[in-house]
Amino acid sequence: MTDQISPANEPRVRRSFGGDRRSVAPALSLVGLLVVGLLTAQVYRNWTPTLAIEATPSATPVPVKSGQTPTPAPTQTIATNPEIAVPGTLVYAKSGNLWVQSGTTARQLTESVDGSQASQPAFSPDGQWIYYIDTRITPGKWYNVDNVGEVTHFTLYYPVLCRIHPDGTEKKDILSSLIRKGSLKTFYWIRQPSVSASGTTVAVVSDGPTVPGVQDTMIHYFNLNTRKLGPALPLPETSPLGLSDPEFSPDGRYLAYTMEGRSGRYGAPSIWLYSGGSTHKLASGMRGASWSPDGKYLAATKVVGDTLNVVVLDATSGKQVAQVTSDGASWAPVWSPDGDKLVYMHLTGAIVDLNMVYISGSGANLTFKIEPNLTDYSGLDGQSTAAWYIPGYGPTPTASPSATESPAATGSTAIPSPSALGSASAPAASATHS
Repeated sequence: MTDQISPANEPRVRRSFGGDRRSVAPALSLVGLLVVGLLTAQVYRNWTPTLAIEATPSATPVPVKSGQTPTPAPTQTIATNPEIAVPGTLVYAKSGNLWVQSGTTARQLTESVDGSQASQPAFSPDGQWIYYIDTRITPGKWYNVDNVGEVTHFTLYYPVLCRIHPDGTEKKDILSSLIRKGSLKTFYWIRQPSVSASGTTVAVVSDGPTVPGVQDTMIHYFNLNTRKLGPALPLPETSPLGLSDPEFSPDGRYLAYTMEGRSGRYGAPSIWLYSGGSTHKLASGMRGASWSPDGKYLAATKVVGDTLNVVVLDATSGKQVAQVTSDGASWAPVWSPDGDKLVYMHLTGAIVDLNMVYISGSGANLTFKIEPNLTDYSGLDGQSTAAWYIPGYGPTPTASPSATESPAATGSTAIPSPSALGSASAPAASATHS
């Protein structure tokens, strides 16, 4: 895994800004099984598998047929399962480009320009836009933290929040992370967009918008009306690991997110809820929450040692009500807008695909029928996620009866905040900060 800033004239990779006061976030390595490592120096990544040589597999997550060595589909191809028709539109990433799939047909949506990499798509509530992160390359230079009087030249990989219609038209840059100070140029992080039910706010993970390295990677609200990135939300963290995985609830009252934690060389994530200025720890050992459309459940990735599996949690108690997978190599679930399906990333050998599972029942009686593979040895980008839109289904925002964020905290009065007054079926938030 490479850093996001590397000196232009050196073949070896260096850390972006040195080790002090910089954000640290976990990443997974995987050959057969997943091994968690903590990256240093403000290098923010999703907790997803990548190939590494240090892992020693003790089991095979998903057996490959005897004598077969699976080969991923070519870069410009997605091999879909002709027996599974996707309702609506599903978007995911491969080789740094976004692809959209409807029915059994997948087509490329974005085109890499000069090495840019598209990832982490998220639909607007009305399905008219797909928001995503486009990581671009440019020369940069900034102060050397090891020698304050020296300016170092870098190759800069900087994220831009973009949006595009599902038909590929009207691609727009919404927020660039580039920071300029005279002739100097660097960046801050923008990751993992999630659009609110009102369609006016995007929650992102960032250490901006000031000079990089001043704060950890936290969750911010970006106002689509004013085009302003607000300061970090007042959420507890385990410094300097930061927060990740923001996900608005369907009614917009709650924001689920992951608090990163450290346990030896393995991560210790936990899912939290934020509402009306209060935080509530929902479940330990979990990350990457995806709400069910009715707001009663959260699909999540369960982290146990060097394995990842998809589970379902009760959104009120945090109790695990179902285990969807048990292969140790499944992560990043996304709940379908019509409520009866999940898709998730899955590793076979060294190839990432999407699997789909059908859901029936409720509560402790939830049952699942897995239909591997939705994509077949397609080699998707495992560090990204998927997003799903089905016409006629989607969030129904509930107006908050009280203002819980001040303009100073949000950057604009137009930015909504989840309300502490949820519905009877919604999870109750408490003012704990542990």
